[in-house]
Amino acid sequence: MEAPGHYAARILDRLVGDPRPVVYWRDTVISTVDLRDAVLRVAAALRGLGAGQGTTVAVLTEVNSPWMLVVRYAVHLLGATVVYVSGANHGTTTHGLSTETRARMLGECGATVLVHDEPEREEAERVHAVLAEPVGLCGLGEPVSGEVTAAGEPVSAPLTEFILERPGHAMVIYTSGSTGRPKGVRKPFAAWNNVVMAESGEQPKNFLAVSAVSHTGGLLVDVAVASGGSVLLRSGFDPAAFLRDIELHRITDTLIGVPQFYELVNHPDVRRTDLTSLRRLLYVGCPASPELIKEAVQVFPGVLNHSYGTTETGRIAMLTAADHDVPELLATVGRPMPNLEVVILDPDTGRELPTGETGEVVVRSPLSMDGYVADPELTEKVLRDGWVHTRDYGSLDEHGYLRLFGRMNDMVKVHDTKVHPSEVEKVLVGHRGVVDAYVYPHRRANLVEELHAAVVLRADETPDFAALREHVAGHMTPTHAPTRFVRWQEFPVNSNGKVDRRSVRERSLNADERDGEAIVRDHR
Repeated sequence: MEAPGHYAARILDRLVGDPRPVVYWRDTVISTVDLRDAVLRVAAALRGLGAGQGTTVAVLTEVNSPWMLVVRYAVHLLGATVVYVSGANHGTTTHGLSTETRARMLGECGATVLVHDEPEREEAERVHAVLAEPVGLCGLGEPVSGEVTAAGEPVSAPLTEFILERPGHAMVIYTSGSTGRPKGVRKPFAAWNNVVMAESGEQPKNFLAVSAVSHTGGLLVDVAVASGGSVLLRSGFDPAAFLRDIELHRITDTLIGVPQFYELVNHPDVRRTDLTSLRRLLYVGCPASPELIKEAVQVFPGVLNHSYGTTETGRIAMLTAADHDVPELLATVGRPMPNLEVVILDPDTGRELPTGETGEVVVRSPLSMDGYVADPELTEKVLRDGWVHTRDYGSLDEHGYLRLFGRMNDMVKVHDTKVHPSEVEKVLVGHRGVVDAYVYPHRRANLVEELHAAVVLRADETPDFAALREHVAGHMTPTHAPTRFVRWQEFPVNSNGKVDRRSVRERSLNADERDGEAIVRDHR
């Protein structure tokens, strides 16, 4: 059942009254009064540019600028959909985008307005220049007290009279995609609204954001603001700074990825920092090492939560703080969330599998997407009869706990990004110094996955491994770049005349490191 009310209206109500700090960003402290005024000024500018029910507004600002929050609330009050084009987001990592990619995203979403801040003004003008159809431009000055303009004209009066609208979609969230080409996930407004309304409650939360607030982190930011609490916006993760922020700002809630979680647990400051304000530390992404979690529970008693989900489905399962006290459960990702269904299907037959058997994790949830923009073929493949096919292998035990066993089609989840090794291979072979390439996943002892690559290089024009990483990062994203390369003189072939990938992978994993390079000299 859909939660009552409109989260953005609730946030406006929370911002009424005596001024208090609500957003901390760099050296700026933004009060409730200033945030409310900014939301209504931006809403007035957007309405003047034609934004409203059924329209889409694109946002191009610095990552985790307070303007990202202001625009989201203003857009949703008007009944419009928001799409962030600052970067391709996957929760805890954000990569920049080219002008052409941003223009494509606006076109796919049918955006009629592009909002930009001053640091991104020139890029916004470049995007506008290459659009097939012109859009209205809304400019933003210094967050959040700066000037707001619509088509170059200042807008100083806040919107005072309007009919509260509920958009069909909250936003289109672009992930970097397995191929490096961002794909847009359409998220229903109810999916965003229900979580904020249900979780904000009456107890104020102070949230520390180090991941993109245009993605999962933004949902929890809105929960904190709607609770009457505050948010501290950071544009990246540094474990020492993160710990200082928790202590100095009395942070109650935060979210980080599993790799950042590992850094935090192993940091020397963690045991001498006052963490008593913390009520929930949510770590997300790939499954974490049970042994390291046992250690982390000693450092963060009673506050650890692990969430498993995807951009397409939202949160699927949760390993609660109480679950963390049961060592046998640390190899799971917890129980499925209430109000959604999880089944395990045989990927070949589509038959539902019994308890304990491994198959594809398939989800039906009110928080799920309703498709990808401009990609009906992919939508049909992933979303079938209301069920989202995650392409993750898993099983449910007799107590309803979900275990994951990797991805189908040799997909690798690097940080929060699903990567197809074959797509990285295509990019590597596109380098003039690479004759052949085989990219494969490697899971470290702490269960974090990374990409490795075996390559056959041209003898007359041999690139170094740093150049190959830069090549992949430039054509895809840094997340897609392999962390380790192994050089082969020639790949072995099997009896069918094809590359013996199993042999290449096994021998590459055991190749000796010499002078900073891993080399397999004998291909037999």
